Amino acid sequence: MSTAGEFEVLLQDEGDLKAGSVVHRDITEQFRSDLESGDMEKIIIVASQTEGLRSVFPKINGKPEEIEVVLDSGSQIVSMSSSVASSLNLHWDPTRVIHMQSANGQLQPTKGLIRNVPFEFGGLTIYLQCHVIEKPPYQVLLGRPFDTLTESTIKNFPDGEQEVTITCPNTGNKMTVSTFPRGKLKRSDNVKPTL
Repeated sequence: MSTAGEFEVLLQDEGDLKAGSVVHRDITEQFRSDLESGDMEKIIIVASQTEGLRSVFPKINGKPEEIEVVLDSGSQIVSMSSSVASSLNLHWDPTRVIHMQSANGQLQPTKGLIRNVPFEFGGLTIYLQCHVIEKPPYQVLLGRPFDTLTESTIKNFPDGEQEVTITCPNTGNKMTVSTFPRGKLKRSDNVKPTL
């Protein structure tokens, strides 16, 4: 085998590959082979197989209820379940419908659009357009429109924790918001502050 950087040329047949085949080297193998002697014993840090989505708990429409709001920058919309919209006394325009494609490829229409919904993050209020969905697997989902409106910046930590800093487009004020693992309670009443 002859190697040149990240590629290797087979000098003899190996399995189904014929001599002379150009093969892309495994990135980990390449990294390890380029190490100086003695460095091989060092630990290589790798990514976990999955990381769960994170949630925030803003006040929505001025209501005191804590609603779990999932952060998902892979979504093109901000959406809310119809039951949450009703509980927050929000009303939607049923003529503003889009068709959502699910993971299995099916298309389903939304129920409508709620315009200018106030979301309050610790005194900073932003207004979002929420598509209403019947029985989604979340209460509220903040997608790319939230990220672009607030110019959000995300700081991730090795332990999975995450902070999101947002900017109010109307005032320019900034707020750093703690996030929580999706499906977990925001806080426990048993936790006492430490001084």
